[in-house]
Amino acid sequence: MDYNSLGLKCGIEIHQQLKGRKLFSNVDSKLNSNNPDRKIKRNLRKSSNEYGKEDVAAQYQSKKNLDYFYEIHNNSTSLVELDEEPPKLISKSALETAIKVSKILNCEIIPAVQIMRKTVIDGSNTSGFQRTGIVGINGYINTSKGKVSINSVIIEEDSARRISETKDSVTFRLDRLGIPLIEITTGPDMKDPDHVLEVAKKIGMILRSTNEVMRGIGTIRQDVNISIKNTNRVELKGVQDINSITKIIDNEISRQMEEIKINRKESSHVRNIKSDFTSKYLRPMPGSSRMYPETDLPLIRISKKYIDSLEIPVLIEDRINNYMKLGINEEISKKLANSDKTELFDKINYKEDYTLLATTLIDTLKEVKRKLRLENLEFPDDLIIKIFELLSKNKITKKSISPLIERFCKGELIEEIYMEYKPISDSELKTTITKILEKNPDMTTGAIMGLIMKETSGKADGKKVSIIIQEIRSK
Repeated sequence: MDYNSLGLKCGIEIHQQLKGRKLFSNVDSKLNSNNPDRKIKRNLRKSSNEYGKEDVAAQYQSKKNLDYFYEIHNNSTSLVELDEEPPKLISKSALETAIKVSKILNCEIIPAVQIMRKTVIDGSNTSGFQRTGIVGINGYINTSKGKVSINSVIIEEDSARRISETKDSVTFRLDRLGIPLIEITTGPDMKDPDHVLEVAKKIGMILRSTNEVMRGIGTIRQDVNISIKNTNRVELKGVQDINSITKIIDNEISRQMEEIKINRKESSHVRNIKSDFTSKYLRPMPGSSRMYPETDLPLIRISKKYIDSLEIPVLIEDRINNYMKLGINEEISKKLANSDKTELFDKINYKEDYTLLATTLIDTLKEVKRKLRLENLEFPDDLIIKIFELLSKNKITKKSISPLIERFCKGELIEEIYMEYKPISDSELKTTITKILEKNPDMTTGAIMGLIMKETSGKADGKKVSIIIQEIRSK
């Protein structure tokens, strides 16, 4: 397609969940797969803003007259999510992350954040509105095809999860409702689908660089805004697989071209992405009438001194280069830079073998999870720090890292078991190597190494063994 002659205008909205507690309550941000503790039913109605106007999307949704059922888990739902008590003050860590992201995106930080209520009566929020606030405006990022403007960085609460529906009702789960979201909205500056993909990947990289975002399917979602000549803007909601963006955009352009051919003028509206990357009509495009101030929360004042005090995280693309300068290969450097272990890597003072430290954090911990069949297992930072302290003091061997972690996970204390992995002394090692060489004078160095490591039960350092073998054989 000749996107330029088509007059393509394309922008994206990226929604990223953040770690920690929910945005306006004190329960943890986590999803539940077990059966709910209870269930409630609600009916929602449209409301007017402070000027007495009703939002067109809310009017459209209210005509459906649906019943909404909400599944509740006591460990992830509070009275705030049930709309039975006022919201708590905003999560400080979530707001701080939004400010940091705004700084990276070259935005102006709003000095007084006003939390607003955005009318939403499709059942995805028990209150009939979503709480949202603008943190940064008028930013930009540099791309291979020029600057792309960042219209806004917004902090808001995520919606409830849609579980099932009938023609008369929809069932939601409230575990996701209230999880902090950063919403980043670009200008319609992207020149073609590949440019959109580049921008989405770059913004995703910036968000992951904070180490404050949730990971996994559904934790980041993209909406795409598209128009061509002689059409109105259409918003495509719910792009979860970033690599499908180019196909989705091309399909929507083709659909809009067909509308022009049959001389049908569409109003701006919102569409849902289907599994085959085409879309279906969802609702009219919401307008400004859906927004009104949140009366239960105060203005959030943000001073320049506070903004300046927040340290910008090192971006993933820069971390990769930094790790490679330490001698870690590119593949492991990329894995580490894109993981949530970067802060722990920086905290551990082990300069003897940066690659060992990186592979322990990236690969060994995963292997232990698989071996113990505990995929949700979390490893305390203090455990890994302690193991590398012992290693740097030559109190354990490199090969003991994995078994020590496994035994800790089974309930044993490192302080009580690490002596079992004490390295063999140099004199003992030399004696063992000499005996094995005398018995196997013609065996290759690799084979000898294997025998020695087996004989010493992994308590010998491989590099040291290799050096001693060479010394003895050169005599």
